[in-house]
Amino acid sequence: LGVGVPEIADRFIGRQHGPYRIVRAIATGGMGSVYLGERTANTFHKIVAIKLLRPSVAGPQLLARFHLERQVLADLDHPGIARLIDGGSTQEGLPYLIMEYVQGMPIDRYCDEKRLAIEERLALFLEVCEAVSYAHQNLVLHRDLKPGNIFVDRSGRPRLLDFGIAKVLEPGPGGRDSDATLLGLRPFTPRYASPEQVSGGRMTTASDVYSL
Repeated sequence: LGVGVPEIADRFIGRQHGPYRIVRAIATGGMGSVYLGERTANTFHKIVAIKLLRPSVAGPQLLARFHLERQVLADLDHPGIARLIDGGSTQEGLPYLIMEYVQGMPIDRYCDEKRLAIEERLALFLEVCEAVSYAHQNLVLHRDLKPGNIFVDRSGRPRLLDFGIAKVLEPGPGGRDSDATLLGLRPFTPRYASPEQVSGGRMTTASDVYSL
């Protein structure tokens, strides 16, 4: 998701979803928006990220994609991947995700602002590779690896974000994408997409390696 404030932001500011309240918009993309949220229950306070599907595109195809992302995140538990905390549906029936809020910046910007040496950049990159490898071991293909989806948090740890177009792979060597698209959807980021992703071919873990 790219940084920006969606047109629908004001409509959701202040909304309550379970014990969490939407505070402000922090990012938006073609399929959904991400908001800063806070837990309002009296037991404890927690800042989170709340991801909502955009109402104007909430058809059966993207609803299926969103539900897949929620299940993918629920199955992943790695320090290099932002954690899923909770999920549900709004009064309008739109699904939402309650995610760990990662305070930091995109990995390329972090490297430049910190003026990291080549060795330091490679060490950071290897941590990203470990997180992606973990996802692959759990038969999950990210399919949208790019600097904007890899934040470095305040402790200096890279964190993998946004599994919005992830795919669960078939078991077996290399883990093949069981189908090239979901109901005809084929979203990707051209600058980082693998050749088979651009052409609509069958993807394997090698596709994420290309993006890395």
